[in-house]
Amino acid sequence: MQTEVIPFLSLNGKAAEAIAFYEQLGAKVLLKVTYAQLAAMDDSFHVQAGREHYITHSVLELGSGKLMIAEEAVDTEQTWQAGNSFSLCLQSRQHEDMETLYNRLVADPRCTIIIPFAPNSFSTGYAAVRDPFGVVFQFTVTRHAF
Repeated sequence: MQTEVIPFLSLNGKAAEAIAFYEQLGAKVLLKVTYAQLAAMDDSFHVQAGREHYITHSVLELGSGKLMIAEEAVDTEQTWQAGNSFSLCLQSRQHEDMETLYNRLVADPRCTIIIPFAPNSFSTGYAAVRDPFGVVFQFTVTRHAF
């Protein structure tokens, strides 16, 4: 099983600004998808006027690690504020690995399923779960080789 654990920041409209800031620190942008780009790929995704430039997903490489940044909070039950916009993204190209890890986590009745494991416009399998300690885990079957 080859799985990465990547910090994921949800920045409530400030993702592009944060990406530019981290680029100044030497980060390399591996992937950046705007709301407008996602809407062009997925007819079910609707963009509010003025938010076309918002970032739906990005992956940055900083040193030997990675950082994911987007606008939307993964756990919408929590009111967004600076500092609670953090989750961990478990990522693998192996669908079975992600599904196995997801099933292990949700087997604990203290966990809350935020988004059930299912395909979506960017992955053959995606989910989000809050563990008993308040940590949100995202599970992503990635198509990318970075």
